[in-house]
Amino acid sequence: MSKQAVLLVGGFGKRLSSLVNDVPKPMAKIGNIPFLDYLINNLKNNGFDNFVFLTGYKSEIISEYFKNLEKAVFIKEETPLGTGGALLNAFNYLNDEFFVINGDTFFDIDFSIIDDFSVNKPCTIALNYTNNISRYGMVDIDDSFLVNSFVEKGKLSSDKIDCYINGGIYKIKKEILSSFYNSFNNNFISLENDIFPLLVKSKSIYGLPLGGAFIDIGIPEDYISAQSYIPEKINEVKKPALFIDKDGTIIENTGYPSDTNIKFIPETVEIIKKYYEKKYYIVMITNQAGIGKAKFTKQQMLKGFEIIKNYYSKFNISFDDIQYCPFHVDSVLENYKYYSLLRKPNPGMILSSCEKLKIDLKNSVMIGDNKDIDKIKLPYLKSIIL
Repeated sequence: MSKQAVLLVGGFGKRLSSLVNDVPKPMAKIGNIPFLDYLINNLKNNGFDNFVFLTGYKSEIISEYFKNLEKAVFIKEETPLGTGGALLNAFNYLNDEFFVINGDTFFDIDFSIIDDFSVNKPCTIALNYTNNISRYGMVDIDDSFLVNSFVEKGKLSSDKIDCYINGGIYKIKKEILSSFYNSFNNNFISLENDIFPLLVKSKSIYGLPLGGAFIDIGIPEDYISAQSYIPEKINEVKKPALFIDKDGTIIENTGYPSDTNIKFIPETVEIIKKYYEKKYYIVMITNQAGIGKAKFTKQQMLKGFEIIKNYYSKFNISFDDIQYCPFHVDSVLENYKYYSLLRKPNPGMILSSCEKLKIDLKNSVMIGDNKDIDKIKLPYLKSIIL
């Protein structure tokens, strides 16, 4: 079946105008290649073969550049219609189900994960984990991944240190747009502010946390960063990862172990070695509430990490990444007294690692010893409890 990508590429890009003012924002150059070209090639690599470009400002630049792209349609809005209006304006060109892609956001995900998850779901948003809460609004989801609410930028509660944000990728079934289309009179409609909130009320929209390189080129500093970041991430080799728990799995859980009371579990060496020899990334994922609870210091924790790395180096095994969460709502140190999406079984540490390493999440595995903590809240990640 044809896989359709509907690209929102009509924006002018006012915040980027100091650096790019002669082309539509999605056509801003990354090196010598338009940003949108990176998006299209990435979509092709994910099986997309049908493209609908929703254009506006200087639309001819986009249509001319991609004129030889097979199965491509260019639909220009004559007056600004908003993201929702642009989509409704293209209603008759939409497949029964399709992906909407923001034309200024690079989120390097495995689209097949959303395909698998979104069966019988009207709308699914790809969510990105971030601790940069000042720049983005938050998407709040429940344990079944149903979206509870969207919280605007600048309105997050003071006790938030991280959150899920809209990743700019949506899987939508056309039928849920029918009622909006029937009342559409070429008015300005925002997909995010007008349509999505109504889908929340009808319990028709889901948010799925995903991991991968993420950058929004909408502001000058990120556009500058994207010059090296995107080509680097595109060229990395994707591999599955073994996410491995520390206390109770790599070492005995002797009660807040740090650097002085480490006792290795020999059987785990063989488990890790098996995945290491299969060329998996090896990533240690560990809750470290002992820092916030003043059981040990960050320096002691890091020294413990070095002891573990040195021990495993004797078996020619190295760790590609180590992620830890020092936050806990019962911390005695105020800097760490927070609920955090980093803390297992939340997936924040795993998603953070996916921004550093190009990880094939669909074929990765999490191994730990505690079913309440180490069974990660990701429907597509295999968890093994020892």
